[in-house]
Amino acid sequence: MDTGWEPGAVGASLLLCAALLGAGCALGLRLGRGRGAADRGALAWLCYDALVHFALEGPFVYLSLVGNIADSDGLIASLCISSRLPCACVNCMAGG
Repeated sequence: MDTGWEPGAVGASLLLCAALLGAGCALGLRLGRGRGAADRGALAWLCYDALVHFALEGPFVYLSLVGNIADSDGLIASLCISSRLPCACVNCMAGG
């Protein structure tokens, strides 16, 4: 396996995380209308966290259960493969 840096996967992951951050903040601030600033901020963070779990970690678990991440060509698989060294995500640490 190539251990080189893949700018395509890194750029895609940064773009995806920025989109998730924007969507999570917008959703949290919309749902938190009429509440204090701290509550709106906490709700925005929780919405972002939920979106990350559903959009990034959910497909990773699915790909791990139905096949092999290394053989997949999807975006989530490329993100996991490109950031494998060192990988400190919870899913990789749990898998060994």
